[in-house]
Amino acid sequence: MENSVLWSKKFIPIYFVVAFLSFLLFNNYIQANILSTLLIILPVIGVGIASILFNSKRN
Repeated sequence: MENSVLWSKKFIPIYFVVAFLSFLLFNNYIQANILSTLLIILPVIGVGIASILFNSKRN
């Protein structure tokens, strides 16, 4: 788990880029309601924040 690429420092911005692009896709193009958009975006943002916390405690 500690050597996983998903927890590396280089991968942290990807979580937030994916969340932003998902927000644009679901909110503007698909025009889904805000609750379904947030249910997709919030877990990705949560994993990004968890990755930041994991890497800050590791150093």
